[in-house]
Amino acid sequence: MARKINTRETRRPKKRVVGAGITEFWYLKHLKPLLELDFELKPRFFGDESVANINSLIEESLGDGAPVICFYDEDVKQWNHVEAQCIKCLHNKYDKNENVTLACSMPSIEYWFLLHYENTNKYLRTSGDAIKALKKYIPQFDKKIHFLEQAKWVEDLIKENKMNKAMQRAEKFGRNGSSYTDVWKAMKIINENK
Repeated sequence: MARKINTRETRRPKKRVVGAGITEFWYLKHLKPLLELDFELKPRFFGDESVANINSLIEESLGDGAPVICFYDEDVKQWNHVEAQCIKCLHNKYDKNENVTLACSMPSIEYWFLLHYENTNKYLRTSGDAIKALKKYIPQFDKKIHFLEQAKWVEDLIKENKMNKAMQRAEKFGRNGSSYTDVWKAMKIINENK
């Protein structure tokens, strides 16, 4: 009797997006259906702001065999030397790992949002500075759930090819300057094979 051969392709687990912060979570939650993106995003993949927690989320996802995209802000390294060292370790550990994309922003993801409207890498010391600059374009922007859970602000960010402009600007600036974001790398990966 002949043996049956399994001809099914082995499926790679979905891309998994992890991170810290409710702003990042709601942004990605709205972006997923708006752009018909295919990735896993669950509240359990988002934690508090500690780098140790971020590292745990990455390791858990890698353990499941999923490619990982991690969103977090780096402004904490300005006032917390322990977290600054942890962020450095995170980059040393994952920057060259092809299964991990660190979508960090300095000072915060609001700088990424600002790049949708402005071609700038001016010095923004804190997320408050980034939010103040962003409010010129989204006056009602607020880091509270009552605002973030509404999809309109994300819909507005992706209108008129603004996201592609932000990606080009962020890639051009790189990490040359005191404000930077690697969210553009995440967007390239998230959009692959959607």
